[in-house]
Amino acid sequence: MKTLFKLLLAGIGFGSCLCCCGLGMLGRLADLDVRAPLPGFPSGVRVVDLGAVILPPGTPPQGAHTYEWRAEGISPPQHALSYKLGEDLAKQLAEQHVTLGRRLRYRAVGNERFTYNAPPGCSADMRCIYEELMRTNAEPVRVLGDRFVASIRERGLDAAQSTQLIVGFVQRIRYELPRDEPFGIIPPALVPEQDRGDCDSKAVLAVMLLKQVGIDAVVLYSDPLAHAAVGVGLPGSGTRLRHGGRSYQYAEVTAEGWPLGMIPPQYDKPRLWKVLPLSGGPDTPGTTG
Repeated sequence: MKTLFKLLLAGIGFGSCLCCCGLGMLGRLADLDVRAPLPGFPSGVRVVDLGAVILPPGTPPQGAHTYEWRAEGISPPQHALSYKLGEDLAKQLAEQHVTLGRRLRYRAVGNERFTYNAPPGCSADMRCIYEELMRTNAEPVRVLGDRFVASIRERGLDAAQSTQLIVGFVQRIRYELPRDEPFGIIPPALVPEQDRGDCDSKAVLAVMLLKQVGIDAVVLYSDPLAHAAVGVGLPGSGTRLRHGGRSYQYAEVTAEGWPLGMIPPQYDKPRLWKVLPLSGGPDTPGTTG
């Protein structure tokens, strides 16, 4: 995660970060079961196939990542989805990310630290970076989200079930610190394409998908704890954080098996968290009830 603090240098906003998300050097999410993807479900197990997202149209499907995951609270709980971006599209998204780094004078300074010139109006957090990535990655993530929208509507899933479906998918993506990426984050459309992401890389993708199916979702962000997660505006038990008169249930996306509302004990320090509502990306409220 990004442990971010604000400096002023010659009147220019200058951000410095330590990337250490979740299972990194400081996070030590020892209690989380982070695994490489397991083999497919046993034969005979009923699996709900959400289909394949292959972009742009005409891209050969060979080499697509197929994700299989469980979403408890939905019957059947087993789900599958395939995803692949064509080489040119993936390269374009990666180059846009590098261009953003150049525009903001991103510079790695070693030991997972980096600096950049924060845009005007940005506070001492990663909100502006997240929102820019949501904007530039909106279309491929929207197409991915359409598969969830269709499945949710076809089966009449409620808001809690829809959240479990999406959070389970994002949890399934392999955890990896993006050591060589600008701002220590992988663009959201490239997270399932590359089958990797750290806590905020995965959290931004989850928020985009949740917002598209009509769930009020935010990024939960903690500099002192060097971690990020997702907050969902749903009723339920467990850890909750408040912002703007709303209460958000904690959702861990770093690893599989964490139910909504359950926070790893080392991160159960509500005063050290910030709620970051984000704008941008696909957003079609009202899909779920």
